[in-house]
Amino acid sequence: MTRLTVDVWLAAISAIVAAVTMFAALRLAMRISASCSASTCMCLTIVGSIVVGVGVGCANAVGTLSLALGRTEALGGTLGKLAGSSLCGASVCAVGLWMCGRARLSRFFNNAWANAGALFVGTLLILSPSIANFAGEQVTLSGFCSAGACGRIELVAIALAAIALGALTVICVVAIYGGRLELRASRSKRELDEVHARLQYLATHDSLTGLPNWVLFKERLAQAVTDTERPNRAIAVVVIDLDRFSSFNHSMGHGAGDWLLAEVAQRVGAVIRPEDTFARLGSDEFVVLIDNVAARVEAKAVTTRILTALEAPVWLNGTEVYVRPSIGVSVWPDDGRRVDDLLAHAESAMAAAKKRGGNSAEFFRREMTDSMQERLALENDLRRAVAAGEFEVWFQPELSAKSGRIATAEALLRWRHPQRGVIGPASFIPLAEETGLMIPLGEWVIREACRLASQWQVNGSMPIRVAVNLSATQFRHQNLLEVIRSALTTSGLDASSLEVELTESSVMTNPEESAGVLKQLRRMGVSVAIDDFGVGYSSLSYLRRFPIDKLKIDRSFVRDLPTSATDESIVKAIISLAHSVSLQVVAEGVETEEQLEFIRLLGCDLWQGYYCCEPQPADLFNDTLQQQLATRTGIIAALARASAHFDR
Repeated sequence: MTRLTVDVWLAAISAIVAAVTMFAALRLAMRISASCSASTCMCLTIVGSIVVGVGVGCANAVGTLSLALGRTEALGGTLGKLAGSSLCGASVCAVGLWMCGRARLSRFFNNAWANAGALFVGTLLILSPSIANFAGEQVTLSGFCSAGACGRIELVAIALAAIALGALTVICVVAIYGGRLELRASRSKRELDEVHARLQYLATHDSLTGLPNWVLFKERLAQAVTDTERPNRAIAVVVIDLDRFSSFNHSMGHGAGDWLLAEVAQRVGAVIRPEDTFARLGSDEFVVLIDNVAARVEAKAVTTRILTALEAPVWLNGTEVYVRPSIGVSVWPDDGRRVDDLLAHAESAMAAAKKRGGNSAEFFRREMTDSMQERLALENDLRRAVAAGEFEVWFQPELSAKSGRIATAEALLRWRHPQRGVIGPASFIPLAEETGLMIPLGEWVIREACRLASQWQVNGSMPIRVAVNLSATQFRHQNLLEVIRSALTTSGLDASSLEVELTESSVMTNPEESAGVLKQLRRMGVSVAIDDFGVGYSSLSYLRRFPIDKLKIDRSFVRDLPTSATDESIVKAIISLAHSVSLQVVAEGVETEEQLEFIRLLGCDLWQGYYCCEPQPADLFNDTLQQQLATRTGIIAALARASAHFDR
């Protein structure tokens, strides 16, 4: 048996080279996943085979060199074995990587224990040819200690395995730690991507309805406008606004308003095409972008479907709510070539639809621009006027049909504009309703009317009842009773001297709630009148059910009373109906002596109209009251003198 001299450091280098080679092969195997293409898999297989082949050759060469020190003749016989082992290692690696690519076994290599085991076994396999060349021989270890240590080659194999195990341990620790860092980095990147995507979604979508918001819609509209590649194309912008939504929000609460908006979004979204962009611009305004060759035709069809979809009432807490949309449409390039122009013109068309009564659709026309600018100017002036105190309360009397005495003074709101002069309520009340200014305006009218009525009584004028019109928004507002109670207390006016006027639609919107509010007004001592009777529900059921004191016949029936037998029959029936349930009747819009005679003959209790006098400012109306008081005092004095004369 021969004795070999082994260089420990070269043997250790051989083990480390084997471990690194095997680690590189496994990392290449991990690169092969189900998403790799055939060409990528082939490239990885070739590269892996070359790496392993070179690594096996280097490891065996260094290992053989470490074992053959002092025995140079042994090297010649091992060259063929080294070449064979390198070729064998490369072939085995190629087959393994090919199988990994075919069977997609890369998940196996992601396991840390499987990784370490494969590395250890692979390293021993790589070193085994070097050890097998000198099996059974005695070796002397050099470079480890000065005296040298002796032993069999098998002991050297164990030592090399231990060295390889140590190297593998270091490699595995580094690999595991690096893998965890990579996993953590990957998880952090994924979380950041999710947060970024969520923020991007929130920045471009409405949180209530989930629809695209103003930012995303404007971006898509700008993209559609600048896309000039398709010839003979058109774009339609459809703006949808819900009529009287502010009133609904104030009366029913913002929670109910949000629910209504979500319901509208669902209904409208169900009737537009998937390729159209449906977005919420804000508050109660929605918009649809139609990018189509026949955009104008498609827009007309879309508006028809939207109006149909919103016809059915929405049930909210047991109450029927009817949604009335106003829709405006502008078309590119006919109505404008810029994004801002298209949106502004669609808004103008929508405002025109709202002005016509709503629940309709209008296409933009050039003459709409002027009216839209005028409306915006009026809205700005209206907001300024509320703060500047430019509003006044005027009065128009209701007179007894029998005696001609003033029984009630109806308070009417007027706006004294600095440039336009006195503006009637028909010009600004709808705008005040839309902008939410009706609540503070209505409260001011109640307080001012109570103050003036109390002042007239204190100044010696005859006691008179003052009537205040309540809009539907005011009537549904939660603090109505508190405002009325506070106005009466502050002014010192008795509740019996205040009357509130409501339209039939205001009362019938939510009958149960209306009945409760009216009963509380009755308990306070405030009387209630139904205005414009005959043009709404005109139902016997609510006359019986609600605590009402007075009906006011709409002027449209009084106007043709002398010449229309139909109107005469209607007025006669209303008076008979009201008297049967102990209600007073007021005829509105009396302008001629003939009309007055008719309503007297038909038994009407009170009348109101220009035949007596037009609405007057508070100071002029006070003069009228003083004149009536003086006349009445004179009549009473004359009667007293006549009575004294007859007594004598």
